[in-house]
Amino acid sequence: ERIEDGTLVRTFPYKMTLWADDLYMSVPFLARMGKFSGDKKYWDDAITQVKNFSKYLWDNEKELYWHCYYTDLKRNGVAHWGRCNGWVMMAKVHLLNFLPENYPGREDIIKDLERQILGIAKYQSKEGLWHQLLDKNDSYLESSCSAMFVYCIARAVNQGWIDKRYASIALKGWEGLKEYKIQLDGQVKDICVGTGIEDNLVFYYERPARLNEKHGLGAVIDAGIEIIKLKKTLNQK
Repeated sequence: ERIEDGTLVRTFPYKMTLWADDLYMSVPFLARMGKFSGDKKYWDDAITQVKNFSKYLWDNEKELYWHCYYTDLKRNGVAHWGRCNGWVMMAKVHLLNFLPENYPGREDIIKDLERQILGIAKYQSKEGLWHQLLDKNDSYLESSCSAMFVYCIARAVNQGWIDKRYASIALKGWEGLKEYKIQLDGQVKDICVGTGIEDNLVFYYERPARLNEKHGLGAVIDAGIEIIKLKKTLNQK
């Protein structure tokens, strides 16, 4: 479903609700379809989605994304949920992976990505990780959003989209994942389960965090691979 300006929305929990998660559920497909088909309309739609999601969901004060926007109430939800911010950042990176150099709107996506990276960097914990609710230090340190941020920042540095000085954010994040979340046998703990939208923060605080939950393992693998590449980029062991 789409609203009048073409932004993708869901019919639930209320009619025409914009979910931050859905930038990742759409843009990586559109990016690949653009390359597969050779039809630029898919890339143009992907760029439009990134810009529109930022228009509705970006919180200028906190420099984070809200989890949702209700088109009927014309307001956001209550949570700066970690993984939905991760989904948004991953979507931008996947799009940049496929957009040709000098493609119209590409630089806007890079600037949007850099803005988000600087925003979440302010909420990185002393362990190098990020919280389930990014702006709530009393929520648990969550693995999937932490891995997503590490991957995206490392990828952005490796590709030359952002300055190398941002690499330390990703490196500290990976050290945190290794020390606190990735067990010696390779299993990953504290991955938040699938999460819908609610208008109370307690819902997000109380979402279970499980071992090897499907929403985080891929991100951890992506992060580890990109960190190996990043250390080569930086000539580190």
